Parts: sequence; structure tokens; C-alpha cells
Amino acid sequence: MESIVDSATLNTIISTSGAVIVGIAGMYISSNQLGRRIDDLREDFRDMKAEFHTFKDVVNSKFAALDLEIAKLMDRRNDR
Repeated sequence: MESIVDSATLNTIISTSGAVIVGIAGMYISSNQLGRRIDDLREDFRDMKAEFHTFKDVVNSKFAALDLEIAKLMDRRNDR
């Protein structure tokens, strides 16, 4: 009877160890995938930030051109 208990205990330990190894491997794979996704998000954010700065520069140049046109119109009005 004692050998059956030892065998059952040994079987439980081996099964539990296997489950722990599989779980740790799964967490490792998941963390690597999550790390890649975070890196992709960072890169996308950098791209969006660069695009925003370009857009901001274009808008500022349009406002500067508009301001110049308004100044020209005001000068013509004041010359009359």
C-alpha cells in the first residue's frame, strides 16, 4: 500500500511540475508578444507625433499666409 501512495505522490509531483513548466513557458511567450505589441504602439505613436508636427507646421504657414493677405488688404484700405 505504501508503494501506491508513493507512486501517486510522485505522479502528482510530476504532473504539477509539467503544468508549472507549461505555464511559465506560456507566460514567457505572452510577455514577448506583448513586448512586441508595445514596441509597435510606441513606433506608431512616434509616427503620429511626427505627422502631427508636420500638420502643425502646414497650418501655421497657412495662418501666416492668411495674416499677410489680411495685412495687405488693411494697407490698401488705409491708403484710400
